[in-house]
Amino acid sequence: MEIQNTFSQSYTGLQLQQQRLERNVSEVASSEAANGRDTRTQDRALVEQTEIISSLRANAKSLQAAGERIGTLLDIKV
Repeated sequence: MEIQNTFSQSYTGLQLQQQRLERNVSEVASSEAANGRDTRTQDRALVEQTEIISSLRANAKSLQAAGERIGTLLDIKV
């Protein structure tokens, strides 16, 4: 079923982006980055966080749209 596939892909996308976000937060908070010695890694991680947030929002919207579609198909409000 296409809607089930959308749910699965969106959920997996959310999980993967959450893992990326946690990794980047660790990089930004690392002792070298925090002390200003490794600004390249810190800058890259901060830019990636913007990309991650956009991806998280897109996956959340996909989940919401699929939920609304199921609600329409079943004639209920999800």
